Amino acid sequence: MTLRVLTLDSPFDLPTTYLALWMSKIAEGARLMGHQVLSLRGGDATESNLIGAIDSFQPQYLYIGGHGGPDIITTTNLQPLIVACQNDQMLSGRQTFFISCLTGRVLVPSVVSKKGVAAAGFTAEYAWVVSPPYLPDQDIYAKPFERMIVEPALEVLRTGRWGSWYSKLQSVAREEEAAWLQSDDHLASQVVICIRQDKNAATFVSTEEEMPGFDLKTLVVGGYLLKLLLG
Repeated sequence: MTLRVLTLDSPFDLPTTYLALWMSKIAEGARLMGHQVLSLRGGDATESNLIGAIDSFQPQYLYIGGHGGPDIITTTNLQPLIVACQNDQMLSGRQTFFISCLTGRVLVPSVVSKKGVAAAGFTAEYAWVVSPPYLPDQDIYAKPFERMIVEPALEVLRTGRWGSWYSKLQSVAREEEAAWLQSDDHLASQVVICIRQDKNAATFVSTEEEMPGFDLKTLVVGGYLLKLLLG
């Protein structure tokens, strides 16, 4: 079945520049699967354009990336895009992955309470490791965290099940953790710490599925967390 997939992100700083590459890979992967894809990026990634795209394109799945907090995801220069109990009703009847810190705490369940079919996000900061010269497509330290976003995002399109999104994220995390635990790289421990944080923070809420392994002890407060490696 051909699906309609909408991606949205706005690269304006270091974290969102990395995220832009990951979003492009999600869009490319969805197209290769035969789905229709509409991407809003940069200056097009606004609340009004998102509402218009939802009305005209009628996406079934949305992948929305940006900086976030428990009840909000933002766009360029931290401008509010979607806020729980303010405008998240626009996602009614749809399935959404918020690729952002902390949104799993309030925004994800709020969207489903507004008749969203399902929503996913992270209950803590999505932490990853980067290194100079900060080229997202070449940065080996960022690759595990790219995989933990891109591969589960495409898996849910294949299966239609958010349980498979969660399982894929966990399996990728285990695979990468095992590989980095065997590495003699002096920064391998930092990569492992971030992998563990992210896999424990992954959560979804669905009208049809239960989310396994939810652990409130993983909750923390903050924004994006980056380990900037200087050598």
